[in-house]
Amino acid sequence: MNEEKEYKWQVFLFILLAAVVVFIVGLILIVTGYNTYFNYLYYGDALLYTIFSAISYLGEPVPLIIVILVLWYAYDKKFAKNLGLSLLGSYYFSSILKDIFKDPRPATNLDETGYGFPSSHAHNAVAAWGYIANEAYNKKNKYVPVIAIILIYLISISRVIIGVHDIQDIWGGALLGMLFLTIFILLEPTVSKGINKFNFILKLVLAIVIPILLFAIALLAFPATVGAYGLICGAFLGLSCGYLIEGEYIKYNPSELNVKSKIINIAIGIVITLVLYLGLSFVPLEIQIWDFIQYFIITIILVSLLPWLFTKINK
Repeated sequence: MNEEKEYKWQVFLFILLAAVVVFIVGLILIVTGYNTYFNYLYYGDALLYTIFSAISYLGEPVPLIIVILVLWYAYDKKFAKNLGLSLLGSYYFSSILKDIFKDPRPATNLDETGYGFPSSHAHNAVAAWGYIANEAYNKKNKYVPVIAIILIYLISISRVIIGVHDIQDIWGGALLGMLFLTIFILLEPTVSKGINKFNFILKLVLAIVIPILLFAIALLAFPATVGAYGLICGAFLGLSCGYLIEGEYIKYNPSELNVKSKIINIAIGIVITLVLYLGLSFVPLEIQIWDFIQYFIITIILVSLLPWLFTKINK
């Protein structure tokens, strides 16, 4: 067995073991009737609610976009791109499942709209932080995987403690997220290798058609949904097109930069992200097509226009 196959086998076994543990613990809590017990822990405790609301926010789009940007501008573009695809694919898949199952949220929910099962926060935490843990493990880093796993647990359990999900929601989200992450890790190298054989124009056509097609499928299948398909597919379009354009014409390479340049680039990226996000959020359009346009604009600026700017600044 060569080193790459041995590594993939180790990752598969670890995820399988984690899935078994999550399955058994979740099943025990559900069977014993504790699936909604933890929803009531925060009542009367404003501090506990505030702490776990902050932890829950780590599973929202903006913090995860910032994490991807930090990795994009200071670590490795390809890895950051794959992390973005893992997150967006996870978000799309979990949103589809929500609209299929139509499971109501617990009675303690006062903050969230939409359905409960599976928890997108749990699903996305596994897909995003789990992919980061996988990369760190591959690079022989001992600490990042531990931190990432702790974050996955805290983000997932925070959704129960603040009352917006019950145990079975995060149980399903975590298990399905592990399944998604495993498939993504195993198939991504083969799919990317195949796509890289295409010429630039064909790759750009696919980068445009696939997100728009996914958006259309979701809206046709669930016309009354309040889901995040506009956000997901708009960001997917901006990420895929921006990555191709940047790689073809700009060729930003963070490995060539010193620490000072990386910090400056990250700081500029975070400021621009917040300005774009807050500025576009003021437009009073609560429709998915606007979400699509909004996140397309944000993403393509962050992954193509800003790297072009950085190449000028860093010179």
